[in-house]
Amino acid sequence: MSDQITYRMARSDESGELARYMCIAGGGVYEFLFDDLIPFVTAVDLLSAGISGERYPVSYRNCCVAALGSEIVAVANAFPADMLKEDNYVLLGSERHNHVRPMLELQDWGSMFLNSLAVGDAHRGSGIGARLLAWAEARTMEAGYDRLSLHVWADNITAVNFYKARRFVQVSVAEIPPHPRLPHNGGSILMSKAMQPAA
Repeated sequence: MSDQITYRMARSDESGELARYMCIAGGGVYEFLFDDLIPFVTAVDLLSAGISGERYPVSYRNCCVAALGSEIVAVANAFPADMLKEDNYVLLGSERHNHVRPMLELQDWGSMFLNSLAVGDAHRGSGIGARLLAWAEARTMEAGYDRLSLHVWADNITAVNFYKARRFVQVSVAEIPPHPRLPHNGGSILMSKAMQPAA
């Protein structure tokens, strides 16, 4: 079935699906930050609004999708890490933001940042994640960056091993205190990979 998968840049009208996959990739951090911040508005709703435009790093313009026919089965979002310095979050100074501030501030500045990579349950283990990672690496080199960085929850052993197998190395760890609404242990690992120019 993987030979029927197509890879392409996302469209603005797909922002809802893109937001859903970003929430999967975030391991609960978006829900922690955004759910119920505004009555009856979910994290997917808020993310979708940002994705559909062109102003924010999470914009559809920075997303690649894997599709099976008209169904999106995986999403990757990558942009220059320094864009995070320019982004103004409505949550700045809030209790929720402060809780995850160590992760938001721990970045490999000057790199391309893989903000999210998520593959639907039915398609995991089929090579789609590796293909989307290859897109992010190509995007990194095309934009003139020599490193691709990312954050991964320390207790997401499958993802940590996936990136280690592809020559990502641990740079540092953002210590995130335990919280009932963000059930992760060990903090968030900042990983980075040096890009090798094509021979």
